[in-house]
Order: sequence, then C-alpha cells, then structure tokens
Amino acid sequence: MLQACLELKLIDPKLNLRVDANTPPSCFEKATELTREGLGFPQYLNDDVLIPALLRWGYAPEDAYRYAVAACWEPIIPGCGTDVVNADGLNFPNAVLSVLNRTDDSPGSYPKFLTAVCGQVRADARAICERLTDLYVFPAPMASFMMDGCIENARDAAQGCKYNNTGIHGVGISTAADSLAAVRTFVYGSGELTLSALRSALQNDFRDLPLLQNRLRCDAPKMGCDDDETDAAATALLDAFADALEPLRNAQGGCFRAGTGTAMYYLWFGRAVPATPDGRNAGDPLPANDSPSLFARVKGPVSVIKSFTKQHLVRVANGGPLTLELHNSVFRSADSIEKVAALVRLFILRGGHQLQLNAVNRDDLLAAQKSPDAYRNLIVRVWGWSGYFVELDKAFQDQIIQRAELVI
Repeated sequence: MLQACLELKLIDPKLNLRVDANTPPSCFEKATELTREGLGFPQYLNDDVLIPALLRWGYAPEDAYRYAVAACWEPIIPGCGTDVVNADGLNFPNAVLSVLNRTDDSPGSYPKFLTAVCGQVRADARAICERLTDLYVFPAPMASFMMDGCIENARDAAQGCKYNNTGIHGVGISTAADSLAAVRTFVYGSGELTLSALRSALQNDFRDLPLLQNRLRCDAPKMGCDDDETDAAATALLDAFADALEPLRNAQGGCFRAGTGTAMYYLWFGRAVPATPDGRNAGDPLPANDSPSLFARVKGPVSVIKSFTKQHLVRVANGGPLTLELHNSVFRSADSIEKVAALVRLFILRGGHQLQLNAVNRDDLLAAQKSPDAYRNLIVRVWGWSGYFVELDKAFQDQIIQRAELVI
C-alpha cells in the first residue's frame, strides 16, 4: 500500500498508518519516503494509546482493536455506529479570557487562577453537551440493514446502532496553555503586570504596546519547548475537558468524546477570539490541532514531541493529532529518511496519540500564491486532510504559510 501511494502520488485516498511500539523501523522509513513526496500523509495512529482510549470510553475490546479513521483522525468502528465525530468545538482560549476578565487585582496565586480556568473549561464543555441534546441524525434505512445493532434493536441507524457517540474537538489548547504561562510569568511571577493592566492591553489589541506584546510572545514559556509547567497547564486543561464529558450521555445514550483535533475551528474560532495573553492579536488563527502556536520559537522537533506527549492522551477518544511542519530539504538523503523515521518512532514510544507531518517550503508556498498555475501539484496537509495548495481559500493558505515560517 505504501509503495502504491508512492508511485501514484494522489491526495486521495489518504493513508492512515496504525503503528505501535513493536512496529519495525523499516515500516517507519518507508512511510517517511511517502512524507518526502509532500502528500501530507501517512498519518500515524498509535495503537498503544488509541485502543486503551477507546476502551476507556466504553468500546468493546473486539471493536476497539479493529478501529478505523472517519473523516480526518476521529476513530470509528466500521459497521457498528453512527458516531457524529465533528459535532462542535470547545474554545480553550476563551476559557482563559473569561476567567481573566472577571478576576480582580487582589492578592491571588497562579494555582488558583489555573483552577478557575479548568472550572470554566468544565462549564463550557457541559454547555456544549446541553446544546447538542437536540442534534438530529437523518434516518438511513438502507444503511441500517448493514449496521450492527439496528436489526437487533428494531431501530434505524440514527438511533439504534451499537455506538451513537458524539465528538467534540478541543481547540487552541496551546494558545490557552501559553496564555496561562504568560499570566504565571508576568503577573504571579515577576509582578511586572497586574491582571487589570493585562486586560487593558488585550482589550486594545496591544495598540501602542509593541514591546509588551513582544515580551509576551518571546519571553514567556511556550508549549513545544519542553517546559514542564506550561505543559502541565495543557494537561490540566485537557483533563478538565475529559472530566466534564466522561459522565455525560447524549440523546441516543452515547458518550461525548473529547479530542484535540481542531478541524476548521482553528480559523473559525480564531476570527472571534480577542487578543490573548500569549501575545496573539485579536482575530488571528489558533494553532491547527494539538500543535505549537504560530509564533512559538520551539527548540526542535524532539522538544515539541516531548511537550505534546505529556498530556494524558488516553483520555482523548475523538482524535489527538500533533501536526509538525518539516522543511522539505530535511528529506534529501537516505540518512535523513532514517532520522525522520526515528523521530516518528520516538513519538510513538513516548505515548503520542496521532502524528501528521508536512514537508513544506515557505518560498514555494509564497510563490504558489503569486503564480498558482505554476504550482498546481503542490500538496499540503491542511488539518486532517491533504489538498492542493492553490485550491485552498486564502485564509487557509495564509495560516499554512505562517506555520511554515517556524518550520523545524
């Protein structure tokens, strides 16, 4: 299959590769050859994390072991369910801003602030689930004949499958964690800022405050740099998200599954999110999936992998992809293929959930915007799918170019 994809160089069907700690290095190396072609796949799925995650969320062992991927990265069980995997998204940065906007300057502490943000995440998650109680799934009588549970329950697939779960994406977790790191550093750490001063700067979108914005962007810790305290904040946020969803059930009796894939919400939510304490401007995109922010100065791919494998990813059953942009020159030699393959294997061994690699070149992307006819075959990984760059909406093109500016 990998060889066929290498020879055909088509964006569909996109390839998802299930791997685990025992997958031989030769498999990772062949898959890396495919990444070198710039197709944006394969996406790596770690069975050592995904299968326990599905079991935790109520899937039977015989089903969990034969999972497949739905549209982008969301696990499903073929022939067993009508899981709605992309029902809504939880906005992590908004939870931070909500707490910031209602907290005064009286003496407090960072742990109390973080606890309040986690409480807001739980409240927001529960509100989303309440909003989805009336979610309507269209009947599918013909498909119902082929789905487990429908005949046994004498119900259509929309109501009577073995699994009728709802997926909620967690959006902007690194922006939220980086924002918490900025609050920890400059408000509760050095005391250089008060919460009210930070609020004022955000409300004015850092107007006339370029030095402050630059300090928030560059001098506060960021996810992707293997900073334990910042990564711990991301873990706390994800745990709060999962805590809120795990006891809840939808109208069909299914569970609500937490995930950290963003789908299109990283642009949609980003347009409406005000300026954030990490130095991001109002309206700017959020990071795609479970990935570093668009201006994080990371210390290399190993530090990114270490940061993004500290979260309790077994609690993520709706997909948790880390997306990494690598410069396409990285793949030029056989030796470099082995090194990238070893990097992927490191991600798996450290308990990573899912991994997507983009082989990109910023100069090519900019040239493609100016002369699209000359770059008709330029392919990029967008969020959970690959597409021809020149056919994307400009907002998505610009976000991918931003990602490529800090290519590893």
